[in-house]
Amino acid sequence: MRFRLTSPALIGLAAFLLQLYGRLVFATSRVRVLGPTPPELAKGPVLLALWHQHIFAVPLLHRPNAAFPLVGLMSPSADGKLTRAIAAWYGIGAAVGSSSRQGVQGARALVQLAKGGHSLFLTPDGPRGPARVAKDGATALARLTHLPLVPCALVQVAPKLVFNSWDNFWLPLPFANFTLRYGQSLPHSTDAAHLSAALNALLDNTAPLP
Repeated sequence: MRFRLTSPALIGLAAFLLQLYGRLVFATSRVRVLGPTPPELAKGPVLLALWHQHIFAVPLLHRPNAAFPLVGLMSPSADGKLTRAIAAWYGIGAAVGSSSRQGVQGARALVQLAKGGHSLFLTPDGPRGPARVAKDGATALARLTHLPLVPCALVQVAPKLVFNSWDNFWLPLPFANFTLRYGQSLPHSTDAAHLSAALNALLDNTAPLP
């Protein structure tokens, strides 16, 4: 049976401990970026798209765009409450919704936040998969917000734990080596299939760590 946190106090405690772990990992790890960083990241708000497996790296992927507050669409589920609490420790905001629950409400909130100068991030294969197959949400949101849609990926990290979850979630360990990659900004006419191809291309062309 899967254990779920339901008490707000326990969720808050778990979030505090997990964000401490994340800060330990980031403080002791080496990060490099393969290839150029899209110029849009330095110019204004963007919409970052990454696979759910790589969500641990969102604070790293947002660094070049740090001048613009980041918000993500996060599930109203019990797991989503914990995710939102962890994200808050990193200054990352949340619009509540998912592809299956409160999706329209969450999308409307993201559109308004984008108008207010926030950057957004989505995991197009979340929250339940199938893994590395994009749904329509990210591309539809790019059209609604007119934000540059930037595919990005945590292409390699070692050492790490790989969870037996639908996305084979990667949990980096302290003193890890992170390799990140950004794709070129995609046109607003991009559909889900082309977004999937762009995200998977970032993983297919990786170079081994030295």
